[in-house]
Amino acid sequence: MKKSPQAEDPPEQQTGEAEAVPAQPADAAGGAGAESGAPEAGADSEAPAEAAVDGAPGEAEPEADRVAELMDRLIRLQADFENYRRRVQREKEEIAQYGTQRLLINLLPVLDNLERALATPPNPGDERLRQGVELTARSFLEVLAKEGVKPIEAVGQPFDPHLHEAVMTGDDPDKEEGIVLEEFRKGYMLGDRVIRASMVKVNTRS
Repeated sequence: MKKSPQAEDPPEQQTGEAEAVPAQPADAAGGAGAESGAPEAGADSEAPAEAAVDGAPGEAEPEADRVAELMDRLIRLQADFENYRRRVQREKEEIAQYGTQRLLINLLPVLDNLERALATPPNPGDERLRQGVELTARSFLEVLAKEGVKPIEAVGQPFDPHLHEAVMTGDDPDKEEGIVLEEFRKGYMLGDRVIRASMVKVNTRS
């Protein structure tokens, strides 16, 4: 007869059971989280706000000073620009008025020669020539007058160093001291500017 297989022994029953972790109460867990967490938000948010309020006046004063400084600089720049604009305009007017001054000065000797020719005693038979010289000199003076050139009064006037150039002195008891007795070369002005002083003889009574 065949032997019946022996029944396998049942596995040994584990005697040790895993220890169950006791559940912590909800109040205890919440308390632990509150204790380990960050400080309350209310206290932190109030501190920066107070600091900002305390620092606001100190920050506003430098800003106001800066704005005032910039405004002052702007006003000064505007004044400087206005002065510059006026100066440029004045210089343009002077250039327009006195731009032909050199040409006029160079033409004055021509007028001097015409006047010298008229100052000489006329010769017989030179009447037409003299009339031509007179017409030329008169036309010359008219052109100069249109350009703003006018002769300087000298004879009988008090000596003015800005208008007259004394090249000789005289002694005339009938004239006052410093009176111009004679004019050797006529002077001219262009507007209010002397372009050539008059050469004169001045009375100096001794």
